[in-house]
Amino acid sequence: MFARLANGNVAPKRVIEGQATNLSRTMHGIAYDAIHDEIVIPVALGGAVLVFRADATGEVPPLRAIQGTRTRLVRPHTVAVDPVNNEILTADPSMRAVVVFDRTANGNVAPKRVITGPKTGLLDIVGLDVDPIRNVIVAASRKGNGEKVGIFVFDRLANGDVEPKQFIGGPNSKLAHFRQVTIDPATGNIFLAQQNTRMKQMEAYVLDKPREGFKAKEEKEDEDDDSDSGRLDQMGFIAVYAPDDNGDIPPRAIIKGPGIRLAGAAGVALNPKRKEIITVGGNGFQTFLLPEFFKPFRKTGGTR
Repeated sequence: MFARLANGNVAPKRVIEGQATNLSRTMHGIAYDAIHDEIVIPVALGGAVLVFRADATGEVPPLRAIQGTRTRLVRPHTVAVDPVNNEILTADPSMRAVVVFDRTANGNVAPKRVITGPKTGLLDIVGLDVDPIRNVIVAASRKGNGEKVGIFVFDRLANGDVEPKQFIGGPNSKLAHFRQVTIDPATGNIFLAQQNTRMKQMEAYVLDKPREGFKAKEEKEDEDDDSDSGRLDQMGFIAVYAPDDNGDIPPRAIIKGPGIRLAGAAGVALNPKRKEIITVGGNGFQTFLLPEFFKPFRKTGGTR
């Protein structure tokens, strides 16, 4: 954890680390519950979702750990917290599912709801957030053939094999190899972190197939699938969509360009109170002050 106004090559204020934490190297998401002052972290290698006190530091065990055969978790990748409805959500690409637990769940417990199946269109789910005000779940999911790559919006209480209410994807959406997604609670605007504009020919990782089988056809053997390398015109960006957006449409707003020092956006978080957008990529953290991104957009087809 860093101070909000930290700048440059600075030391963190606190670090949660050590064997007792049950953390590992495969942690691709994080969520903060401001109401209960807790941090939620998925651990892919452990098939677990861990909850820590927000002021935790050093080698401390988690307050709660959701893990075990009843959870159905295989490789939880990203998480979201709904403190209003007391739920924790996680996206598991190996399950090809969004899994919902009670916020206070602990141990080997069954989920409350699971969104999964052919109708959902979900596969390699890399981003997830929930909007308790508009009662929707937003998931960012990729497919190997480039079909149904984009943002999927479901009813918050959706369960089983259900179709999304909305889908944003296609050539005009500019969505390709993206990561985390987050929602501004006041406007419902959806913020997505895209690492680069090259479509990756990948499927979700599964246990019975080697990772090498999912390399992009044009990808070099020594290039990691999360690499930020590439030409400037292929670099990633932060894209913003309105809550009612649907179909193959361009972003309402975008953060991109060589001058902003953003080399591939792997994550995005918001500070709506201060109108700040926080991103993380291969070259560090960046914070942007953009009040205009926190305003309601006109309906689709109107002037932005």
